[in-house]
Amino acid sequence: MNQNDFNTRFNQTHALPGWTWFATALLLQAAFGISLLFKYAQGVSSFYIPTAVAIVLVHWWGVKRVIPIMYGIAILNTHFWGIENWLLWPLYSLPEVLGTWLSYFLFRKIIKGKYWLPSTRHFLLFTILGLLVPVTIELVLLQTIFTFTGQYTTDQFLSNFLNNWLGECTANFGIAIPMLYALTPVMHQYNLLENPPEKKLSDTRPKKLHQQLEILFVYVILFILSVITSFDQFWFAYGICSLYIAIRYGFREAIFCNLYVFIITYVLPIFYTDVSQQIFESESPLYSIYLGNILLSFFVALTGRVISDLRIAEKRLSEKNKELEDTNKELDRFVYSASHDLSAPLKSILGLVTISKMDPSPDASRLYLPEIEKSVLKLDAFISEILDYSRNKRSEIVPEQIHLRELCQEILENLKYLEGFNKIRFDLDSIQDQFFLQDKTRLRIILSNLISNAIKFQKRTSGHQPMISIMSERKNGMWNIRVMDNGEGIRPEHQNNVFNMFYRASENSRGSGLGLYIARESAIKIGGNIRVESEHKKGSVFTVEFPELT
Repeated sequence: MNQNDFNTRFNQTHALPGWTWFATALLLQAAFGISLLFKYAQGVSSFYIPTAVAIVLVHWWGVKRVIPIMYGIAILNTHFWGIENWLLWPLYSLPEVLGTWLSYFLFRKIIKGKYWLPSTRHFLLFTILGLLVPVTIELVLLQTIFTFTGQYTTDQFLSNFLNNWLGECTANFGIAIPMLYALTPVMHQYNLLENPPEKKLSDTRPKKLHQQLEILFVYVILFILSVITSFDQFWFAYGICSLYIAIRYGFREAIFCNLYVFIITYVLPIFYTDVSQQIFESESPLYSIYLGNILLSFFVALTGRVISDLRIAEKRLSEKNKELEDTNKELDRFVYSASHDLSAPLKSILGLVTISKMDPSPDASRLYLPEIEKSVLKLDAFISEILDYSRNKRSEIVPEQIHLRELCQEILENLKYLEGFNKIRFDLDSIQDQFFLQDKTRLRIILSNLISNAIKFQKRTSGHQPMISIMSERKNGMWNIRVMDNGEGIRPEHQNNVFNMFYRASENSRGSGLGLYIARESAIKIGGNIRVESEHKKGSVFTVEFPELT
């Protein structure tokens, strides 16, 4: 694969559908339209969400797609915010566009943050560098422009800044974080991310019915609380309920509970009271209450994130312990079986040497040396398999450019001394003639074992033409290699066990029973798997599936 082919493949992997341009414009225009419904002063809305939506989109779809569209839509909507001089529209639209770009630049480019917030560190960094710093810079610049153009006086600078700052921070924290965390896995599933996570994101939703009912019960309590009590007197009760959800269910449910509290205590009252216009006035007592509430929401989310991280660490530790137990059991079995298989040919050699010493005839060496050679070759083959086993367990993945047809020809060249090799017709015509990136050592181990087995277990009946075909194809980002033979095949009762350590599926087997086990373990190491389809007396098809490394 040359560099141009690699660049083309890389770009195709990360290409976004064309309709995402239209979707960006539609979502941002909808955000501006909704915010205009809650406008209560020139350039000020009690529920302003375009920046939150834009921050989410820029982390999903990138700067080139989101920033120009956001700037254009912001300019077109400036008139509706009370700015009559159209020459100033581009100037008034600039701060929030700059804030959105800063969220991407500071979080993604400077500290290489992961926008799907997989850990406490990324959550804290996104809150600070992806939300607070950009919003603060945005609003300082906006108030400076308002003051410079005479829309507000210098004396109003601080109060207007504080009013807007709390409103935007509340909306951004309440909306952007749940969207990024909950919807990014969905976007990843449908290949709708410009720079997607390397691994599939796990679904952290509570799956048991009693858990869902418990969360629903807390939500009902919160709603009743919002109806029968005054928020300014019992606002801390909402935090206690949210904290309970955070401790019980972790980060996802904590941020959604925060969002739910935000909706029932602030967004919904907008429709039937005028108190929301006073919430973000820095002179109002409600300002301090909502400032305390947003801080409490942050600590609820932080608690949930820490709880989730602890559970993830606990799960990983449990998996490592189980893996260690399995490895110890495997090691015990390996030592026992290996010592037996190593001692058998050694005892055979020792016995033949002893007999040859006792036989004074001239033909003794001609009689016993071939038998000794067979035992030595068997011992050598077994030691080679042990080395393959050790190499696969200990060595790191080393990506190399591989030409599959050439690799198969090298393997066949090494196997040409096997008994019956010259009688077999090999078909390599269905191998795709292209390069790909993978661990060459492990792929060689896999294919060598599969091909050597196909050679060893050919049918030895009169008139039968042994044939081995090797085919490959690339499908859905995965490589599939099939090794097909028309040999003895595998009985149905053995097919589920052929990849087990030291398992021999045939009474005619002269091998150690390690080959297919090592092949499977090697496939797992490179992120793939092996499966078999076989019919006794008709042949077998072994399929290796693995991803291409990048």
